[in-house]
Amino acid sequence: MKRRTLALETPRAVRAFTLIELLVVVAIIAILAGLLLPVLSRAKESGRTAVCMSNLRQVGLASMTYSMDFSGHLPSFRDWLFVKPGELSTGRLYPYLQSKPVYLCPTDKLLMSSKRRVAAPAPSGFGSVSRPRDYSFAMNCGICHATDLSTFLEPSKTLLYMEANLATNDYSGMVGPTFQVRALALRHGGRGHIILTDLHVAKMDKKQFDTAAKAKRFWFPTQDMSGPGGMAMGVNLQ
Repeated sequence: MKRRTLALETPRAVRAFTLIELLVVVAIIAILAGLLLPVLSRAKESGRTAVCMSNLRQVGLASMTYSMDFSGHLPSFRDWLFVKPGELSTGRLYPYLQSKPVYLCPTDKLLMSSKRRVAAPAPSGFGSVSRPRDYSFAMNCGICHATDLSTFLEPSKTLLYMEANLATNDYSGMVGPTFQVRALALRHGGRGHIILTDLHVAKMDKKQFDTAAKAKRFWFPTQDMSGPGGMAMGVNLQ
């Protein structure tokens, strides 16, 4: 009987990473992450910017639909957002939107949820209301008694709504040329959105907005620049 000789295999040496090699790999991953994260962040912000613009356009379209039901008149700046303070669903425009998220810019929502201090003026002027804010777009209070669209002289130059720089407790729902907040929220790469009464949406930086906001026609749709009770509101405008 032949004996089978079992050959003993010599274990092959297993090569492990050295500490230096591991550190190099970690460093490369960190560099790649540092390069990719800003790109991903910008991509997310681009998506939020698109949603914000779409939401603002929907608010503008809802206002025009409202006007068709009310003899060509836009809703009042006093009650377009709410009748009962803090309740969007009570506003005159809500039946035409049927969605609370439409009132809000996603980037604004993100900033408020992070509990970062919002550098914005406190509510003041006509109809000041202090409530936790769940909206981002404010109506031009220069359109007060002149709500008839047929009387607007240059709709492509007159502000309807804008993405305003509002305090987190500002529930007035309005911006204006004098007492009200008049600053554009520059939360999209240093720019913000406005919608004019011809329903075109514009994206402006601070310089562009400041230039536009100096014009009487930007705030007032007609030659009448008086406010409630005949108060002069356009005295400092060009």
